[in-house]
Amino acid sequence: MPKVSVYDLSGGESSDVSLVNVSETWMTPYRRYLVDGLLPQEPTEVKIIKKNAGRYTLVDGKLFRYGYTHPILSCVSSEQCTRIMAELHEDICGSHIVGRVHSSKVVRAGYYWLTMREDCTRYAQRCK
Repeated sequence: MPKVSVYDLSGGESSDVSLVNVSETWMTPYRRYLVDGLLPQEPTEVKIIKKNAGRYTLVDGKLFRYGYTHPILSCVSSEQCTRIMAELHEDICGSHIVGRVHSSKVVRAGYYWLTMREDCTRYAQRCK
């Protein structure tokens, strides 16, 4: 983690401050609930988080989802999922597959995100 030296104007001493990159993703409420037991303010979100929290686990601060066909899937953010879809669809091993089959290939590769099916379908339609 990068550190920045900060000069304190009141006492004339410098101290180190760690920079923390905090970005909200779909995984944030699950992390907060699993680590600290904190729930969102929205009552409908509280219901969803409590209902689905048993499907997730944290390993070294990284969120994973228990799968049906695979024991554990790595949860990814929206920036990562675009790259994953592109690699599985277009790269050397890609076969320009569509929709549901594309999302199944993502799961077989060991990844998960909430809108995976819809995103894979949209990505494949864009390719045509």
